Amino acid sequence: MEKVSYAKSLEQLQEDLKTVLQRYPIKTEKTTLLYTRGGRSKWLVETDKGNLFLRQEYIDPKRMLFIAGAHWHMQSKGLPIAKLIPTKEGGLCLSGGDLAYVLYEAHEGEPMLYYDQTHMKKAMAFIGQFHQASKGYLAPDGSKRRTRIGKWHKLYRWKIQEMENNKQLAQEHPTDTFSLLFLEHVDHMLQRGYESLKECDESYFDQWTKETIESKMFCQQDFTMARMIIKDDQAFMKDLHSITMDLPSRDLRILLNKMMKKLAVWDNDYACDMLAAYDKVHSLSKDHYRVLWTDLKFPHLFCAISHKYYLGQKRSWGDEKYLMNFKNIIAVEHSKEDFLNRCDEMVKRIKEGGSR
Repeated sequence: MEKVSYAKSLEQLQEDLKTVLQRYPIKTEKTTLLYTRGGRSKWLVETDKGNLFLRQEYIDPKRMLFIAGAHWHMQSKGLPIAKLIPTKEGGLCLSGGDLAYVLYEAHEGEPMLYYDQTHMKKAMAFIGQFHQASKGYLAPDGSKRRTRIGKWHKLYRWKIQEMENNKQLAQEHPTDTFSLLFLEHVDHMLQRGYESLKECDESYFDQWTKETIESKMFCQQDFTMARMIIKDDQAFMKDLHSITMDLPSRDLRILLNKMMKKLAVWDNDYACDMLAAYDKVHSLSKDHYRVLWTDLKFPHLFCAISHKYYLGQKRSWGDEKYLMNFKNIIAVEHSKEDFLNRCDEMVKRIKEGGSR
């Protein structure tokens, strides 16, 4: 991890940017700020070696080194991902106080769309490649890893307790439309949560946890199509913002839930097709799928929107938007239950190539 000085005022930004770029084996011709939000800034850097992106983040530099090391590991394994550009001294990223920088190739391609099933199959195949390529990762010395592996019990208990607390809050607001809808469904969601928590004690959970730790693999943690494009007829990752050590099923659960939210209903055929595309690249056992089913059963979506509502996190959302999204999530969670109750049948279909 190399260190550089960092900006203390807006007037110094351009000079600091120049200082950062001088640490790389490139000749900079032009820089263009693309955005600054959420503690992140990104520039398009036109150079003698083509267009590059420079990303600046307010993040523990040791954490950034952990992510950059994973990026380098996967590009070395041949994953379709924009190549990271090392510094002149061979560093994977730069640090400056509580800021960190990474430089990587700029790529353009066809946007990946959640509503395009061909795109989503390519995305699921890419996730399979991602998990396969992640194996054997040895984090750089001095990096700080992020892990949730072995912490599912704690996470589930925390979310269940929050649902219980939000239930009490909702009961104190008998005229609030969101709270009335929440109370109508929370007991069933709590039941599913407690069932999932109990299933975490099954031996196959421990076994997959041990396998994952031994393989030194990791998850992306939140796959989003905003960071993906279609390039050379396959999914391609434009950049990597975060990783965590966890079971591969975490990425699958998050993306499947995200897809079905877009559809406003759980589609069994679609889910089987998507998982079949993944399984062809990174095959999972029946016990692995049982873990995924447990995580899909846990009401993550229901917890997330009630968390946002009762903490007022989405200040730009009015009551109408909260209700619209909440009704969507309730529809997805309830329509998912047929899929959850037919695990053996669905896994068989996945292994046979999906629904079609």
